[in-house]
Amino acid sequence: MPASPQNVVLIPARRGSKRVKNKNRLSIGGRTLLDRTMGAIAESAVISRIILSTDDPDLIETANQYSNIECDQRPTELATDETTSADVIRYIVRNKNLQHCRIILLQLTSPFRTGADITALLHQMEKSKASSGVSVCRWRSPPSPPFGTATDRATLGPECVAPGKTLSDLQNQAWAVNGAIYIFDPEVFMRTGKLYDARSAIHIMEPWRSIDIDYEDDVKIADAIAHHHCI
Repeated sequence: MPASPQNVVLIPARRGSKRVKNKNRLSIGGRTLLDRTMGAIAESAVISRIILSTDDPDLIETANQYSNIECDQRPTELATDETTSADVIRYIVRNKNLQHCRIILLQLTSPFRTGADITALLHQMEKSKASSGVSVCRWRSPPSPPFGTATDRATLGPECVAPGKTLSDLQNQAWAVNGAIYIFDPEVFMRTGKLYDARSAIHIMEPWRSIDIDYEDDVKIADAIAHHHCI
């Protein structure tokens, strides 16, 4: 039986953010997002290597307090608004020779992901013999179609659902990728450019733990959740 591939955590974190200033350096419930992520990694007990890819010198300085993080200073050309996550992943895979590892991508902005979530997704991948896995939550948005173009604030605008399509049957019956955990084979990614597909294993997380900090309101909600649950 072939040996299991080495599990390598990749933490991508850009300095700039259009909606939340310095969001990757935020603290939620008195703990930094980096500390929360490192806690989940330690709890999982399945990680061989941790790589932080960032253009933020302050985040690198904070990360240097952890003896087991490799800080990769992101090149200038990979720190622009046009840079995609795929661009960064391709660079790291080549630069760090990760072609034969298994990459676990953890964004700092998912503060309530745990080590148990990581190991549960790995288990689901093994159980289903999948080469990739992703964390999800149930799609629970109200079954209302989108309207308008958001340029006219005075009126609702026209319904923007394609003819013959409906959203009402999807409520609580479809998955939403929550951004907390992506696990994938880098060789497959380099060939396809995809982190996951229809065959990917899933791990279901509760909606409140699936919050991804992308707006200022998310910060307030996450802080309230952290204090309510004492986490």
